[in-house]
Amino acid sequence: MFSIFVLFIFCHSLFAAAQQYAGDIISAYLPTIQRAEVAFFKIPDPTGKNNHLSLINYYSHGTNGQRIVESNIQRAVIVIHGLLRDPWNYENDTLNALAKVTTPGINQDSVAVIAPYFPNGDDKGFAYPWTSGKPANQGSTTNALVWSGSQWSAGANNQYPYTSTNTSAYYVLDTLIQYFDNATLFPNMKQIVLVGHSLGGQMLQRYAIVGPQLSTRSPVVSWVGNPDSLAWLSPDRPLSTADCANYDNYRDGYTNYNQYPMTYGTALVAQGRDALIANFQSKQIAYARGTLDYGDDSSGCSPFTTGQDRNERFFFFIKNWGPTCDNPASRSCDTVDLIPVSHDNGQMFGSPAGLARLFTDNFHGDGSRAYDFGYPRAQFGDDPYPDPSLSGQVAIGNNGTFAGNMTYQGCWTDQIPVTPLALPTLQYDSAQNTVELCTQSCVNAGFSIAGVQNATQCYCGNSLNSQSAVLTVDKSCRKKCPADGTEICGGNNRLSVFSKQFPTFA
Repeated sequence: MFSIFVLFIFCHSLFAAAQQYAGDIISAYLPTIQRAEVAFFKIPDPTGKNNHLSLINYYSHGTNGQRIVESNIQRAVIVIHGLLRDPWNYENDTLNALAKVTTPGINQDSVAVIAPYFPNGDDKGFAYPWTSGKPANQGSTTNALVWSGSQWSAGANNQYPYTSTNTSAYYVLDTLIQYFDNATLFPNMKQIVLVGHSLGGQMLQRYAIVGPQLSTRSPVVSWVGNPDSLAWLSPDRPLSTADCANYDNYRDGYTNYNQYPMTYGTALVAQGRDALIANFQSKQIAYARGTLDYGDDSSGCSPFTTGQDRNERFFFFIKNWGPTCDNPASRSCDTVDLIPVSHDNGQMFGSPAGLARLFTDNFHGDGSRAYDFGYPRAQFGDDPYPDPSLSGQVAIGNNGTFAGNMTYQGCWTDQIPVTPLALPTLQYDSAQNTVELCTQSCVNAGFSIAGVQNATQCYCGNSLNSQSAVLTVDKSCRKKCPADGTEICGGNNRLSVFSKQFPTFA
Protein backbone atom coordinates (compact mmCIF):
# COMPACT_ATOMS: atom_id res chain seq x y z
CA MET A 1 0.00 0.00 0.00
CA PHE A 2 1.23 3.49 -0.87
CA SER A 3 0.93 5.55 2.32
CA ILE A 4 3.05 8.49 3.39
CA PHE A 5 2.82 11.19 5.98
CA VAL A 6 2.20 14.83 5.27
CA LEU A 7 3.25 17.79 7.34
CA PHE A 8 0.37 19.98 8.41
CA ILE A 9 -0.23 23.10 10.45
CA PHE A 10 -2.74 22.83 13.23
CA CYS A 11 -3.83 24.67 16.35
CA HIS A 12 -3.19 23.43 19.89
CA SER A 13 -6.73 24.64 20.52
CA LEU A 14 -9.34 26.23 18.29
CA PHE A 15 -8.05 29.73 18.91
CA ALA A 16 -4.36 29.17 19.56
CA ALA A 17 -1.53 29.93 17.14
CA ALA A 18 -1.04 27.28 14.47
CA GLN A 19 1.94 24.93 14.61
CA GLN A 20 3.22 22.22 12.32
CA TYR A 21 2.41 18.56 13.05
CA ALA A 22 2.86 15.23 11.34
CA GLY A 23 0.48 12.37 12.03
CA ASP A 24 1.73 8.91 12.88
CA ILE A 25 1.89 6.52 9.96
CA ILE A 26 -0.80 3.92 10.68
CA SER A 27 0.03 0.50 9.26
CA ALA A 28 -3.12 -0.87 7.64
CA TYR A 29 -4.62 -2.37 4.50
CA LEU A 30 -6.53 0.55 3.03
CA PRO A 31 -7.17 0.57 -0.72
CA THR A 32 -5.13 2.88 -2.89
CA ILE A 33 -6.75 5.12 -5.49
CA GLN A 34 -5.43 7.18 -8.36
CA ARG A 35 -5.07 10.96 -8.00
CA ALA A 36 -4.81 10.80 -4.18
CA GLU A 37 -2.80 9.30 -1.35
CA VAL A 38 -3.44 8.10 2.17
CA ALA A 39 -2.29 10.84 4.52
CA PHE A 40 -2.14 11.20 8.31
CA PHE A 41 -3.08 14.40 10.07
CA LYS A 42 -1.97 15.01 13.61
CA ILE A 43 -5.01 16.26 15.51
CA PRO A 44 -4.31 18.23 18.70
CA ASP A 45 -5.79 16.62 21.80
CA PRO A 46 -8.29 19.09 23.33
CA THR A 47 -7.03 18.12 26.80
CA GLY A 48 -3.34 17.79 25.94
CA LYS A 49 -3.19 14.13 27.04
CA ASN A 50 -1.85 12.72 23.77
CA ASN A 51 0.27 14.72 21.38
CA HIS A 52 0.18 12.08 18.64
CA LEU A 53 -3.51 11.63 17.76
CA SER A 54 -3.69 10.80 14.05
CA LEU A 55 -6.60 11.09 11.65
CA ILE A 56 -6.48 8.94 8.51
CA ASN A 57 -7.40 10.78 5.29
CA TYR A 58 -7.43 10.48 1.56
CA TYR A 59 -5.82 13.60 0.12
CA SER A 60 -5.73 14.67 -3.53
CA HIS A 61 -2.69 15.18 -5.73
CA GLY A 62 -2.15 17.84 -8.36
CA THR A 63 -2.64 17.18 -12.05
CA ASN A 64 0.99 16.04 -12.30
CA GLY A 65 0.37 13.20 -9.85
CA GLN A 66 2.47 14.85 -7.16
CA ARG A 67 1.45 16.49 -3.91
CA ILE A 68 -0.42 19.74 -4.24
CA VAL A 69 1.32 23.10 -4.08
CA GLU A 70 -0.51 24.78 -1.21
CA SER A 71 0.05 28.31 -2.50
CA ASN A 72 -1.87 27.43 -5.70
CA ILE A 73 -4.94 26.15 -3.88
CA GLN A 74 -8.03 28.40 -4.02
CA ARG A 75 -10.61 25.92 -2.75
CA ALA A 76 -10.71 23.09 -0.24
CA VAL A 77 -13.38 20.39 -0.45
CA ILE A 78 -13.72 18.30 2.72
CA VAL A 79 -15.92 15.33 1.81
CA ILE A 80 -17.44 13.13 4.53
CA HIS A 81 -18.14 9.47 3.89
CA GLY A 82 -21.41 7.74 4.72
CA LEU A 83 -22.44 4.80 6.88
CA LEU A 84 -20.10 2.38 5.08
CA ARG A 85 -17.04 4.43 6.11
CA ASP A 86 -15.47 4.32 2.65
CA PRO A 87 -13.54 7.58 2.24
CA TRP A 88 -11.64 6.16 -0.75
CA ASN A 89 -14.90 6.00 -2.70
CA TYR A 90 -15.95 9.49 -1.67
CA GLU A 91 -12.53 10.89 -2.57
CA ASN A 92 -12.69 9.19 -5.94
CA ASP A 93 -16.28 10.31 -6.64
CA THR A 94 -15.39 13.90 -5.76
CA LEU A 95 -12.35 13.87 -8.02
CA ASN A 96 -14.46 12.37 -10.82
CA ALA A 97 -16.89 15.26 -10.41
CA LEU A 98 -14.05 17.78 -10.39
CA ALA A 99 -12.83 16.35 -13.70
CA LYS A 100 -16.20 17.27 -15.24
CA VAL A 101 -15.73 20.99 -14.54
CA THR A 102 -14.97 22.82 -17.77
CA THR A 103 -14.18 26.23 -16.30
CA PRO A 104 -10.50 27.04 -17.04
CA GLY A 105 -8.29 26.94 -13.96
CA ILE A 106 -10.57 24.79 -11.80
CA ASN A 107 -8.80 21.46 -11.44
CA GLN A 108 -6.68 19.42 -9.03
CA ASP A 109 -3.99 22.12 -9.02
CA SER A 110 -6.38 24.72 -7.60
CA VAL A 111 -8.79 22.52 -5.62
CA ALA A 112 -7.69 20.35 -2.71
CA VAL A 113 -9.98 17.40 -1.96
CA ILE A 114 -9.71 15.58 1.34
CA ALA A 115 -11.83 12.71 2.67
CA PRO A 116 -11.30 12.18 6.40
CA TYR A 117 -11.84 8.68 7.74
CA PHE A 118 -13.96 8.05 10.84
CA PRO A 119 -13.34 4.33 11.43
CA ASN A 120 -15.07 2.22 14.07
CA GLY A 121 -14.54 -1.18 15.67
CA ASP A 122 -15.60 -3.01 12.53
CA ASP A 123 -12.55 -1.57 10.75
CA LYS A 124 -9.92 -3.07 13.09
CA GLY A 125 -7.17 -4.90 11.25
CA PHE A 126 -8.17 -3.06 8.08
CA ALA A 127 -7.94 0.63 8.87
CA TYR A 128 -5.77 0.30 11.97
CA PRO A 129 -3.84 -2.48 13.74
CA TRP A 130 -5.55 -4.56 16.42
CA THR A 131 -3.93 -6.81 19.01
CA SER A 132 -6.16 -9.54 20.41
CA GLY A 133 -5.83 -10.67 24.01
CA LYS A 134 -5.38 -7.19 25.41
CA PRO A 135 -7.55 -5.90 28.29
CA ALA A 136 -10.94 -4.55 27.30
CA ASN A 137 -10.79 -1.51 24.96
CA GLN A 138 -6.98 -1.71 24.70
CA GLY A 139 -6.61 -3.75 21.52
CA SER A 140 -5.98 -0.65 19.39
CA THR A 141 -2.33 0.08 20.09
CA THR A 142 -1.69 3.00 17.73
CA ASN A 143 -2.68 6.65 17.90
CA ALA A 144 -5.27 6.27 15.15
CA LEU A 145 -8.52 8.06 15.99
CA VAL A 146 -11.39 5.55 16.07
CA TRP A 147 -15.02 6.05 17.10
CA SER A 148 -17.72 3.79 18.48
CA GLY A 149 -20.28 2.69 15.89
CA SER A 150 -21.70 5.64 13.97
CA GLN A 151 -21.33 8.10 16.83
CA TRP A 152 -18.78 10.04 14.77
CA SER A 153 -21.67 11.31 12.66
CA ALA A 154 -23.20 13.04 15.68
CA GLY A 155 -19.96 14.52 16.99
CA ALA A 156 -19.26 12.09 19.82
CA ASN A 157 -15.79 11.64 21.27
CA ASN A 158 -13.41 9.00 19.99
CA GLN A 159 -13.18 5.51 21.49
CA TYR A 160 -9.52 4.85 20.64
CA PRO A 161 -6.73 5.30 21.46
CA TYR A 162 -7.90 4.43 24.97
CA THR A 163 -5.27 6.75 26.47
CA SER A 164 -7.13 9.78 25.09
CA THR A 165 -10.89 9.71 24.45
CA ASN A 166 -11.69 13.42 24.36
CA THR A 167 -11.69 14.20 20.64
CA SER A 168 -15.09 14.96 19.15
CA ALA A 169 -15.56 14.24 15.46
CA TYR A 170 -16.86 17.82 15.24
CA TYR A 171 -13.62 19.07 16.75
CA VAL A 172 -11.85 17.25 13.93
CA LEU A 173 -13.93 19.24 11.43
CA ASP A 174 -13.05 22.46 13.25
CA THR A 175 -9.38 21.57 12.98
CA LEU A 176 -9.53 20.72 9.29
CA ILE A 177 -11.32 23.98 8.50
CA GLN A 178 -8.74 25.98 10.39
CA TYR A 179 -5.93 24.10 8.68
CA PHE A 180 -7.17 25.10 5.23
CA ASP A 181 -7.90 28.63 6.43
CA ASN A 182 -4.28 29.15 7.45
CA ALA A 183 -3.13 32.14 5.37
CA THR A 184 0.55 31.24 5.65
CA LEU A 185 0.06 27.78 4.20
CA PHE A 186 -2.85 28.60 1.82
CA PRO A 187 -2.45 32.30 0.95
CA ASN A 188 -4.87 32.12 -1.99
CA MET A 189 -7.69 30.16 -0.33
CA LYS A 190 -11.08 31.60 -1.37
CA GLN A 191 -13.64 28.99 -0.26
CA ILE A 192 -13.92 25.95 2.00
CA VAL A 193 -16.69 23.46 1.23
CA LEU A 194 -17.83 20.73 3.62
CA VAL A 195 -19.58 17.97 1.67
CA GLY A 196 -21.75 15.28 3.23
CA HIS A 197 -24.13 12.82 1.61
CA SER A 198 -26.47 10.45 3.47
CA LEU A 199 -24.95 9.87 6.94
CA GLY A 200 -22.28 12.43 6.06
CA GLY A 201 -25.11 14.87 5.36
CA GLN A 202 -26.56 14.13 8.77
CA MET A 203 -23.18 14.86 10.30
CA LEU A 204 -22.86 18.25 8.63
CA GLN A 205 -26.43 19.35 9.46
CA ARG A 206 -25.89 18.58 13.14
CA TYR A 207 -22.42 20.14 13.07
CA ALA A 208 -23.87 23.35 11.62
CA ILE A 209 -26.25 23.54 14.57
CA VAL A 210 -23.69 23.23 17.39
CA GLY A 211 -20.41 24.16 15.70
CA PRO A 212 -18.96 27.54 16.69
CA GLN A 213 -18.39 30.52 14.44
CA LEU A 214 -14.74 29.95 13.64
CA SER A 215 -14.22 33.46 12.24
CA THR A 216 -12.38 32.14 9.21
CA ARG A 217 -11.10 34.48 6.53
CA SER A 218 -12.35 31.97 3.95
CA PRO A 219 -16.13 31.48 3.61
CA VAL A 220 -17.32 28.04 4.72
CA VAL A 221 -20.39 26.35 3.23
CA SER A 222 -21.87 22.97 4.19
CA TRP A 223 -23.32 20.90 1.34
CA VAL A 224 -25.98 18.66 2.92
CA GLY A 225 -27.18 15.93 0.56
CA ASN A 226 -29.95 13.39 1.14
CA PRO A 227 -29.66 12.88 4.91
CA ASP A 228 -31.87 10.11 6.26
CA SER A 229 -32.88 12.35 9.14
CA LEU A 230 -32.25 15.88 10.37
CA ALA A 231 -31.86 17.08 13.94
CA TRP A 232 -35.01 19.02 14.87
CA LEU A 233 -34.59 22.47 16.38
CA SER A 234 -37.66 22.57 18.64
CA PRO A 235 -39.38 20.09 20.97
CA ASP A 236 -42.47 19.86 18.74
CA ARG A 237 -42.74 17.73 15.60
CA PRO A 238 -44.87 17.94 12.47
CA LEU A 239 -46.17 14.38 12.98
CA SER A 240 -47.45 12.45 15.98
CA THR A 241 -45.04 11.54 18.78
CA ALA A 242 -47.60 9.41 20.61
CA ASP A 243 -45.75 6.11 20.17
CA CYS A 244 -42.19 7.48 20.41
CA ALA A 245 -41.39 8.56 23.96
CA ASN A 246 -37.75 9.49 23.28
CA TYR A 247 -38.37 11.32 20.01
CA ASP A 248 -36.46 14.43 21.09
CA ASN A 249 -33.33 12.73 22.41
CA TYR A 250 -30.10 13.63 20.65
CA ARG A 251 -29.40 12.81 17.66
CA ASP A 252 -32.96 13.60 16.60
CA GLY A 253 -33.49 16.51 19.02
CA TYR A 254 -31.51 18.08 21.84
CA THR A 255 -32.90 16.44 24.97
CA ASN A 256 -30.29 14.34 26.83
CA TYR A 257 -27.56 15.84 24.67
CA ASN A 258 -24.79 15.37 27.24
CA GLN A 259 -25.85 11.77 27.81
CA TYR A 260 -25.32 10.76 24.14
CA PRO A 261 -22.47 11.20 25.32
CA MET A 262 -21.36 14.63 24.12
CA THR A 263 -18.74 17.07 25.34
CA TYR A 264 -18.66 19.25 22.21
CA GLY A 265 -21.13 22.16 22.08
CA THR A 266 -22.59 21.52 25.51
CA ALA A 267 -22.49 25.19 26.54
CA LEU A 268 -24.45 26.23 23.45
CA VAL A 269 -27.03 23.47 23.88
CA ALA A 270 -27.47 24.51 27.51
CA GLN A 271 -28.54 27.98 26.31
CA GLY A 272 -31.66 26.47 24.75
CA ARG A 273 -33.28 25.98 21.36
CA ASP A 274 -33.33 29.67 20.42
CA ALA A 275 -29.54 29.77 20.69
CA LEU A 276 -29.25 26.65 18.53
CA ILE A 277 -31.56 28.12 15.90
CA ALA A 278 -29.63 31.39 15.81
CA ASN A 279 -26.33 29.55 15.46
CA PHE A 280 -27.65 27.31 12.71
CA GLN A 281 -29.20 30.16 10.76
CA SER A 282 -25.91 32.04 10.81
CA LYS A 283 -24.30 29.23 8.79
CA GLN A 284 -24.33 28.87 5.02
CA ILE A 285 -26.03 25.67 3.88
CA ALA A 286 -26.23 24.29 0.36
CA TYR A 287 -29.07 21.77 0.53
CA ALA A 288 -29.14 19.06 -2.14
CA ARG A 289 -32.17 16.82 -2.57
CA GLY A 290 -32.26 13.84 -4.91
CA THR A 291 -35.83 13.99 -6.16
CA LEU A 292 -35.91 10.24 -6.89
CA ASP A 293 -34.75 9.35 -3.38
CA TYR A 294 -37.69 8.20 -1.27
CA GLY A 295 -35.71 5.77 0.86
CA ASP A 296 -35.50 5.31 4.60
CA ASP A 297 -32.82 3.62 6.70
CA SER A 298 -34.11 4.62 10.12
CA SER A 299 -33.37 2.30 13.02
CA GLY A 300 -35.74 3.94 15.52
CA CYS A 301 -39.07 5.74 15.72
CA SER A 302 -37.79 9.32 16.10
CA PRO A 303 -37.25 10.14 12.41
CA PHE A 304 -40.84 9.15 11.62
CA THR A 305 -42.09 12.04 13.76
CA THR A 306 -40.59 14.33 11.11
CA GLY A 307 -41.67 12.44 7.97
CA GLN A 308 -42.10 8.98 6.50
CA ASP A 309 -38.94 9.04 4.36
CA ARG A 310 -35.92 11.19 3.45
CA ASN A 311 -37.91 13.28 1.03
CA GLU A 312 -40.72 14.20 3.39
CA ARG A 313 -38.37 14.84 6.33
CA PHE A 314 -36.31 17.25 4.27
CA PHE A 315 -39.29 19.31 3.14
CA PHE A 316 -40.86 19.39 6.60
CA PHE A 317 -37.53 20.65 7.95
CA ILE A 318 -37.10 23.50 5.48
CA LYS A 319 -40.79 24.37 5.85
CA ASN A 320 -40.16 24.97 9.55
CA TRP A 321 -36.70 26.54 9.25
CA GLY A 322 -36.69 28.04 5.83
CA PRO A 323 -33.39 28.62 4.04
CA THR A 324 -32.70 32.23 3.13
CA CYS A 325 -30.51 34.20 0.75
CA ASP A 326 -30.93 37.92 1.34
CA ASN A 327 -27.59 38.67 -0.29
CA PRO A 328 -26.23 36.13 -2.80
CA ALA A 329 -22.67 37.40 -2.31
CA SER A 330 -22.79 37.02 1.49
CA ARG A 331 -21.59 34.19 3.70
CA SER A 332 -25.16 33.36 4.72
CA CYS A 333 -26.79 32.71 1.35
CA ASP A 334 -28.45 29.29 1.45
CA THR A 335 -29.33 27.34 -1.68
CA VAL A 336 -31.67 24.41 -2.33
CA ASP A 337 -31.02 22.21 -5.34
CA LEU A 338 -33.50 19.59 -6.58
CA ILE A 339 -31.52 17.01 -8.53
CA PRO A 340 -33.27 14.26 -10.54
CA VAL A 341 -31.28 11.31 -9.16
CA SER A 342 -31.72 8.74 -6.40
CA HIS A 343 -29.62 8.05 -3.29
CA ASP A 344 -26.30 8.16 -5.13
CA ASN A 345 -23.55 10.52 -3.98
CA GLY A 346 -21.55 10.21 -7.21
CA GLN A 347 -24.52 11.29 -9.32
CA MET A 348 -25.27 14.11 -6.89
CA PHE A 349 -21.68 15.38 -6.94
CA GLY A 350 -21.43 15.15 -10.73
CA SER A 351 -24.73 16.88 -11.51
CA PRO A 352 -24.69 20.51 -12.72
CA ALA A 353 -25.89 21.54 -9.27
CA GLY A 354 -23.17 19.48 -7.59
CA LEU A 355 -20.44 20.96 -9.79
CA ALA A 356 -21.60 24.47 -8.95
CA ARG A 357 -21.79 24.01 -5.19
CA LEU A 358 -18.70 21.86 -4.76
CA PHE A 359 -16.37 23.63 -7.18
CA THR A 360 -17.42 26.79 -9.00
CA ASP A 361 -19.52 28.93 -6.64
CA ASN A 362 -17.36 31.79 -5.32
CA PHE A 363 -14.26 30.19 -6.79
CA HIS A 364 -12.54 33.54 -7.23
CA GLY A 365 -13.82 34.96 -3.95
CA ASP A 366 -16.19 37.40 -5.64
CA GLY A 367 -19.36 36.00 -4.07
CA SER A 368 -20.76 34.73 -7.36
CA ARG A 369 -22.93 31.62 -7.23
CA ALA A 370 -25.46 29.78 -9.36
CA TYR A 371 -29.21 30.08 -8.81
CA ASP A 372 -31.10 27.21 -7.19
CA PHE A 373 -31.25 24.21 -9.51
CA GLY A 374 -34.39 22.18 -10.25
CA TYR A 375 -37.70 23.50 -11.55
CA PRO A 376 -40.60 23.23 -11.05
CA ARG A 377 -40.11 23.37 -7.29
CA ALA A 378 -41.54 20.90 -4.79
CA GLN A 379 -43.19 23.33 -2.36
CA PHE A 380 -43.53 27.06 -1.90
CA GLY A 381 -40.55 28.66 -0.17
CA ASP A 382 -38.03 26.01 -1.15
CA ASP A 383 -35.97 28.25 -3.45
CA PRO A 384 -34.04 30.80 -1.37
CA TYR A 385 -31.99 31.88 -4.40
CA PRO A 386 -34.53 31.51 -7.20
CA ASP A 387 -33.78 31.62 -10.88
CA PRO A 388 -35.78 34.71 -11.92
CA SER A 389 -36.69 33.12 -15.24
CA LEU A 390 -38.20 30.06 -13.55
CA SER A 391 -39.19 31.06 -10.00
CA GLY A 392 -42.76 30.56 -8.88
CA GLN A 393 -43.11 27.21 -10.63
CA VAL A 394 -44.35 24.57 -8.17
CA ALA A 395 -45.39 21.13 -9.36
CA ILE A 396 -48.96 20.43 -8.25
CA GLY A 397 -50.73 17.19 -9.16
CA ASN A 398 -54.37 16.50 -10.07
CA ASN A 399 -55.33 19.81 -11.63
CA GLY A 400 -58.94 20.20 -12.67
CA THR A 401 -62.42 20.47 -11.19
CA PHE A 402 -64.24 17.32 -10.15
CA ALA A 403 -67.68 16.31 -8.81
CA GLY A 404 -69.25 18.86 -6.48
CA ASN A 405 -66.82 21.51 -7.78
CA MET A 406 -64.07 19.84 -5.80
CA THR A 407 -60.49 20.82 -6.57
CA TYR A 408 -57.17 19.49 -5.37
CA GLN A 409 -56.23 20.69 -1.88
CA GLY A 410 -52.84 19.02 -1.48
CA CYS A 411 -51.23 15.91 -0.07
CA TRP A 412 -52.07 15.13 3.56
CA THR A 413 -50.75 12.62 6.08
CA ASP A 414 -52.91 9.81 7.44
CA GLN A 415 -51.16 8.63 10.58
CA ILE A 416 -53.32 5.61 11.31
CA PRO A 417 -52.87 3.52 13.51
CA VAL A 418 -51.07 6.03 15.77
CA THR A 419 -53.96 8.49 15.29
CA PRO A 420 -57.54 8.20 14.02
CA LEU A 421 -58.14 8.16 10.28
CA ALA A 422 -57.55 11.49 8.55
CA LEU A 423 -60.92 11.05 6.82
CA PRO A 424 -63.39 8.85 8.72
CA THR A 425 -65.17 6.85 6.02
CA LEU A 426 -63.57 4.30 3.71
CA GLN A 427 -65.94 4.47 0.78
CA TYR A 428 -64.28 1.68 -1.18
CA ASP A 429 -61.00 -0.06 -1.99
CA SER A 430 -60.94 -0.84 -5.69
CA ALA A 431 -58.64 -1.35 -8.63
CA GLN A 432 -61.06 0.87 -10.57
CA ASN A 433 -60.12 3.89 -8.48
CA THR A 434 -59.83 7.32 -10.10
CA VAL A 435 -60.19 10.85 -8.77
CA GLU A 436 -63.47 11.21 -10.69
CA LEU A 437 -64.91 8.02 -9.23
CA CYS A 438 -63.93 8.90 -5.65
CA THR A 439 -65.12 12.50 -5.69
CA GLN A 440 -68.43 11.48 -7.28
CA SER A 441 -68.88 8.68 -4.75
CA CYS A 442 -68.27 11.03 -1.82
CA VAL A 443 -70.62 13.68 -3.20
CA ASN A 444 -73.34 11.07 -3.78
CA ALA A 445 -72.95 9.96 -0.15
CA GLY A 446 -73.37 13.54 1.11
CA PHE A 447 -69.74 14.29 1.98
CA SER A 448 -67.86 17.51 1.22
CA ILE A 449 -64.30 16.09 1.22
CA ALA A 450 -62.86 13.22 -0.79
CA GLY A 451 -59.43 11.64 -0.48
CA VAL A 452 -57.65 8.98 -2.51
CA GLN A 453 -54.91 6.96 -0.82
CA ASN A 454 -52.64 3.99 -1.45
CA ALA A 455 -53.73 4.05 -5.12
CA THR A 456 -56.92 2.02 -4.61
CA GLN A 457 -58.65 3.56 -1.60
CA CYS A 458 -61.31 6.28 -1.49
CA TYR A 459 -62.07 8.05 1.80
CA CYS A 460 -64.82 10.57 2.50
CA GLY A 461 -65.72 13.01 5.26
CA ASN A 462 -66.77 16.55 6.09
CA SER A 463 -63.59 17.49 7.95
CA LEU A 464 -60.04 16.26 8.37
CA ASN A 465 -58.94 14.81 11.70
CA SER A 466 -56.61 17.36 13.26
CA GLN A 467 -54.54 14.67 15.00
CA SER A 468 -53.86 12.79 11.79
CA ALA A 469 -53.95 15.16 8.82
CA VAL A 470 -50.92 17.38 8.19
CA LEU A 471 -50.28 19.06 4.86
CA THR A 472 -47.06 17.68 3.43
CA VAL A 473 -44.92 18.02 0.31
CA ASP A 474 -46.90 17.09 -2.77
CA LYS A 475 -44.51 14.34 -3.89
CA SER A 476 -45.47 12.27 -0.85
CA CYS A 477 -48.57 11.55 -2.94
CA ARG A 478 -47.15 9.91 -6.04
CA LYS A 479 -49.07 6.67 -6.63
CA LYS A 480 -50.88 6.57 -9.93
CA CYS A 481 -54.56 5.79 -9.96
CA PRO A 482 -54.95 2.18 -11.18
CA ALA A 483 -57.75 3.03 -13.63
CA ASP A 484 -56.18 6.27 -14.90
CA GLY A 485 -52.41 6.51 -14.91
CA THR A 486 -52.51 10.24 -15.62
CA GLU A 487 -53.92 10.90 -12.14
CA ILE A 488 -52.36 10.59 -8.68
CA CYS A 489 -54.20 8.62 -6.01
CA GLY A 490 -52.27 9.51 -2.88
CA GLY A 491 -49.41 7.51 -1.43
CA ASN A 492 -48.65 5.11 1.41
CA ASN A 493 -50.78 6.55 4.21
CA ARG A 494 -50.90 9.83 2.31
CA LEU A 495 -54.15 11.31 0.99
CA SER A 496 -54.66 13.36 -2.15
CA VAL A 497 -57.49 15.54 -0.84
CA PHE A 498 -60.30 17.21 -2.83
CA SER A 499 -62.93 19.65 -1.65
CA LYS A 500 -64.71 22.79 -2.78
CA GLN A 501 -62.62 24.90 -0.42
CA PHE A 502 -59.67 24.42 1.88
CA PRO A 503 -60.71 21.61 4.23
CA THR A 504 -61.85 22.20 7.80
CA PHE A 505 -60.68 20.19 10.81
CA ALA A 506 -62.29 18.33 13.67
